[in-house]
Amino acid sequence: METHRKLTIIGSILLVATFLIHNYYQETHPGVGFNYAYVTGIGMLIAFGISFIIFTKDRLKD
Repeated sequence: METHRKLTIIGSILLVATFLIHNYYQETHPGVGFNYAYVTGIGMLIAFGISFIIFTKDRLKD
């Protein structure tokens, strides 16, 4: 499997994790402490960004 596809799958998993963590945090501890959904959200953006760059770079070569 190509690298950009692996990164897209990882980004999708992080997207779901971010959504679930955020919803849990909002229901259980609204406004208290640090929301760890930011950590997975940043990881998701990095994974999607790198995947997009690799995909675009490969397509421009062709």
